[in-house]
Amino acid sequence: MKSFTTRTMIAVAALAVAAGTASAQTYKAEIPMAFHAGNKAMTAGSYDVRVVVGQSGSEVIQLRNANTKAAAVLVPFHGDYAPKTWVADGNPRLSFECVDGACSLRKLWNGRDAAVYQLPARKLRPAEVERIAVITVGLTKAD
Repeated sequence: MKSFTTRTMIAVAALAVAAGTASAQTYKAEIPMAFHAGNKAMTAGSYDVRVVVGQSGSEVIQLRNANTKAAAVLVPFHGDYAPKTWVADGNPRLSFECVDGACSLRKLWNGRDAAVYQLPARKLRPAEVERIAVITVGLTKAD
């Protein structure tokens, strides 16, 4: 069932991109650790991060390793408001949740909007929630 859900999300994301894009925001990120983007394992390195808005208004986050060309496509949902410290300096960011060295990409903030993009990740057990470390990586606007 989990595999079916993952495949369905990827198909929806690909369809949204294939349907044509109305606009895209592109960023660059230096991610210093291995991480998971959804269910896909990604290595540390330089990444191109694109927020693509389709003609229907649906949004997709595309991550692509600049060296290995490994890629992930995520369907975000609007999460909480950006933290006040982020809004104060206005720099776009990626935020990761790490437990025992295993990190998952959880948030993207574009540096402008009130809300962050929340990204899918595995559900944590209560004992893991108590040990979360948050790592924030700055983004550089690429367009």
